[in-house]
Amino acid sequence: MTDKARTVRVTVAVSPDLGAYATGALRADQIRCALCTHAPCDCPPFGTPAYFDLIARRHGHRH
Repeated sequence: MTDKARTVRVTVAVSPDLGAYATGALRADQIRCALCTHAPCDCPPFGTPAYFDLIARRHGHRH
């Protein structure tokens, strides 16, 4: 039996406000969510189909 190397592709979405938060220019409640792009976040509940659909759309995946 041989082991085969597998390549896994990973994508990451970050808030466009992360840099401003890191420098202290924004409070945590002012950062736009990387998924829904609202501040504060109003994403669907974690684990729901709507949540996973939102993740897929933000990462450019189609179902």
